[in-house]
Amino acid sequence: MARQKECVVIGAGLAGLAAAYRLSDKNCKVTVLEGRDRLGGRVLTHRFCEAPDLNCELGGEWIGKNHTLMRALCEELKLGLQPHQYANSFWNQLTPARLIPPGEWCLSAEARAIWTKFQEDFKNFGIKHQTKMDRIDWWTQLKELGFGPDDLLRRDMMDSTDFGETIRMNSAFSAATEYLSSKSEKVDDSDEMDFKVRGGNSRLVNALARKIGLGNIKTEQIVVGIRQKEKAADKKVHVYVEGANRPIDADYCVCAIPAHCMVDIDWGKRRPKRQLEAASELQYARITKTAVLCSKRFWPKPKRGGFSVCTNLASDFCFDSTYGQDGRRGILCSYAVGDKAVDIASSPQDKLKYWIVEDVADAHGLNWSSERSKEVALAIQQQAWQADSFTRGAYAFYRPGQWFTVFPALKKPFGRLFFAGEHIGEWQGFMEGAVQTGYDAAKAILRA
Repeated sequence: MARQKECVVIGAGLAGLAAAYRLSDKNCKVTVLEGRDRLGGRVLTHRFCEAPDLNCELGGEWIGKNHTLMRALCEELKLGLQPHQYANSFWNQLTPARLIPPGEWCLSAEARAIWTKFQEDFKNFGIKHQTKMDRIDWWTQLKELGFGPDDLLRRDMMDSTDFGETIRMNSAFSAATEYLSSKSEKVDDSDEMDFKVRGGNSRLVNALARKIGLGNIKTEQIVVGIRQKEKAADKKVHVYVEGANRPIDADYCVCAIPAHCMVDIDWGKRRPKRQLEAASELQYARITKTAVLCSKRFWPKPKRGGFSVCTNLASDFCFDSTYGQDGRRGILCSYAVGDKAVDIASSPQDKLKYWIVEDVADAHGLNWSSERSKEVALAIQQQAWQADSFTRGAYAFYRPGQWFTVFPALKKPFGRLFFAGEHIGEWQGFMEGAVQTGYDAAKAILRA
């Protein structure tokens, strides 16, 4: 009988857990090593002690209708999904924001005509045209297509929340693949912001951990070295953990940590040179999510979807985290990106919760006093992913010229070691991408 394969998975984020889940399901002996004292990585559901029945996401938030693996996995683990679409509104501090139902076009009629034609043209672009697009940024691409100044600014506010930085820095091709390669034929799409796990996305993390077996997952295990020897007799991967006397030996390894964390590992003489070069080039988005518990839901209630508003202030994109959850109290979440993410993370927390509430109130002409905002804003919880020591960013951000060079290099296996993570997923930046790459790594090991 074939010997049971032994596998070590580095990282207990969604990619690592998905790989471990599939491997353990196929009777592999799996050990998962996680540096943090908790599981989930960049999936992090929060509950305020003042309102334990409500939940919000400080990490990965959305599951799209085209995210087939995530939806199938949730069904497999008997986790329900709840609608998580949002009506859009924009506030320029001059005129009150107007709510636009989810899925409806938010820009001018001229921009819509341009977008419709570009969507059709993009389907026929060959590799030469795709590579050319990858050399410029998304802002420049839209400007060349004919988007006017107002449409560009609004598109920047909308799209920067997807990429974590201004679209002046993002590869035009990577942006186009996200918006134009969807299975949906509609011009007005939801950007795959359709669902979340009912009760919080961390329920998915916990369900996967139970399936893998909590005894097979070890937290506070910081990997400092990985070795693969050239000798044919030593067909093992040796993983060294900080403070341990002996390495953990396995037939195969899945490395499911953020790309730039690979550079911190001691690989010995046999190093994945090209992967490490690519990892050192890749940038991660600066995103700060700030949740504010409010005594009441004072923001407008759209006819369809939840409430959201894009502002040109530090609070950036604000939305109702408790849409679809019962209760009088509610949670506003500020989703700040790029320079704004750094600014809002350095703001005094005792004042920031009032500023966010006042921004949303002012956007809809309520003109609250500071005393009123103090009555409404009860508590605050913030997660600045760029300051997180384990990830040093939210998710991978592909700059011009990197999609056809850095992206494929990071995906390539290294001996008996396979890589996983949203940074090499077709649905890059989404939880779907993490799960997909975890599955792919498991499949490669099972075939080996």
